[in-house]
Amino acid sequence: MDLKSRITELSEKYKEDMVNFLLDMIRIPSLSGKEEKIALRIKREMEKVGFDEVFIDRLGNVIGRIGEGRKIIAVDAHMDTADIGDKELWLINPYEGIISDGIIYGRGAADQKGGIASIIYGGKIIKELGLEDDYTLYIIGTVMKEEGDGLAWQYIINEDSIKPDFVVITEPTNLNIYRA
Repeated sequence: MDLKSRITELSEKYKEDMVNFLLDMIRIPSLSGKEEKIALRIKREMEKVGFDEVFIDRLGNVIGRIGEGRKIIAVDAHMDTADIGDKELWLINPYEGIISDGIIYGRGAADQKGGIASIIYGGKIIKELGLEDDYTLYIIGTVMKEEGDGLAWQYIINEDSIKPDFVVITEPTNLNIYRA
C-alpha cells in the first residue's frame, strides 16, 4: 500500500478519537489568558498518542515534540477563543459541541481547536508510520492569540529556546495559503 493510502487509512482509523477530542476541547471555555484547563486536556492527548516529550511552558503554551533531528519544524494552533458575545444569539450552546450533517459546531471548532485535533493526530500518524527523519517536529498549542497575537511565539523563541526553521500555522484560511 502506498504512503498516501496508508495515511488516509490511519486518518479514518483515528477519526472517532479526533472527533471526540475536538468535542472535549469545544466544551472547555478557553478565553485568552484562561487557557489552563484546555492546555491540560491537550497535554493529556499528546501523551496518550505517544509524543516523545510533552510539557506546558511557564506562559501556558503546550509543546509536544516528536523526533530529534537537525531541522526544526513547528506546527502551531492557538488554544484560546474569542468571547461568545450574546449567548442568546447563538442557535446552539457554543460550549456544547454538536455534530450535525457531518459538521462539528461549537466555539473554536474551526478557529482553532479543529486544527489542534488534526495536528496532534497527524503527529500520531507520523510516529506510527515511522516517518521521523532528520527533523524535530514540535506541535504547539499557543496562548493569547486572540488578545496578544505574537506574544506566545516571542516567548517560545526567547524563553523556551525553540527556534524553528519552518512554522506551519493552522489558522483557517478557506484553504488558501497565507504568509505570517
